[in-house]
Amino acid sequence: MDKRQREFKSIKIGVMRSEPFGLLRGVMMLGETTFTDKIPTACTNGRDEQYNLDFWFETVSNTRKGLGFAQVHENFHKVAKHMLIYQSLFIQDPRLANMACDYWINGRIIKADPDGLIVEMPRDKDGKKIGLHDTKYDGWTVKRIFNHLKQEQDANDSGDTGEGEGEGEGGSVSSQDTPDGGSVSPEGGGFDSHDWEGAKELTKAEREELGEKIDEAVRQGIHVGQKAGGGSLADALGLKDLITPKVDWRIHLRTFMNATCQRKEQSSWRRPNRRFLHQDIIMPTLEGNTINEVVLARDTSGSMFWEDRMTKVTSEMLGIAKLLDIEKIHVLDWDGEVAKGGHTTYSSRELESAPELKTVHGGGGTDPACVSKYIDEVQLKPDCIIVLTDGEIDNWGSWRHPILWAITNDKPITAPVGKTINID
Repeated sequence: MDKRQREFKSIKIGVMRSEPFGLLRGVMMLGETTFTDKIPTACTNGRDEQYNLDFWFETVSNTRKGLGFAQVHENFHKVAKHMLIYQSLFIQDPRLANMACDYWINGRIIKADPDGLIVEMPRDKDGKKIGLHDTKYDGWTVKRIFNHLKQEQDANDSGDTGEGEGEGEGGSVSSQDTPDGGSVSPEGGGFDSHDWEGAKELTKAEREELGEKIDEAVRQGIHVGQKAGGGSLADALGLKDLITPKVDWRIHLRTFMNATCQRKEQSSWRRPNRRFLHQDIIMPTLEGNTINEVVLARDTSGSMFWEDRMTKVTSEMLGIAKLLDIEKIHVLDWDGEVAKGGHTTYSSRELESAPELKTVHGGGGTDPACVSKYIDEVQLKPDCIIVLTDGEIDNWGSWRHPILWAITNDKPITAPVGKTINID
């Protein structure tokens, strides 16, 4: 290990020990890190990282903080699974896909460390920033940023340049130079490269394994951060919402199940749920002759792999499990059909820690009718069905059982049948 490699490692350790970015420590240990002059700056395939040390030590003026920024940046690609879930954007326009991912990441890094105490965007020898950042993209999804960049590009191509908005640092769609004079990579996407092809070469099993390892690493990072008093920074980093339920299921399930139980002889409110009494929360018990069985149906169609939707619905499933207090929760995955193997039945407490939830089966079309058909075929008798989906559905089907749709999407969607909860 030469001097520059030792310095790289020292920077990495410093980042991992820092309060905001220590949440990434588990992810930063995943995959291999290599040094090469075959890439201009830095690169990741979503698992492994590569760095050109000549660039970082000879071209960048703020090497320590700038290289720290790059390390956080590459690992954010890994956390968000950009190389795995945005292949379709890459096929449409690789440059814009690179830019959209970088705008999304850099905004979050700067939000977590606005004063640049730990890391800051790289600068060239003239002090000009290298990379892409624009405050107007704060809170946007990658897909939304991509679509906006595509619209700007199309407008530029037609001669209608228009006027930008927000406080920007980084390149425009049509330029290789940043507004403040800094340079960006030949890709037009900041200072790093994105190995889309390398990610594409991963087998399905490798992708699933990588996703599971990343999710577990994030959970561990947040857990350690919370113990150290830095858990609140997970919000600034945009990590907490990857694994934390966003819906207060107490409210929605109370309303939904109260209505569901109206057809029952015994009200679900007669025996309070013991799991919430210590919080002075009165919830219905879902035992006896009230609510005995629930089906949790997770949409695993291709569109669910956008914007971490799959991770979000899995988190919501765990949120439901923590609320329910029944012995039969039937869990199944579906896309155009119910996944091979059918359903697995858990008690509420078993579901809270079920490792099987990390494994996703599907990736095809979207037909929720297959769930209803399957329930009839195997003769399940649920008191209600909860479908977790992105709502990208053409035919919502017909249902004999009360159904609650939990929809994660960046636009509001209301199902034409049953009751709808919008997670996002």
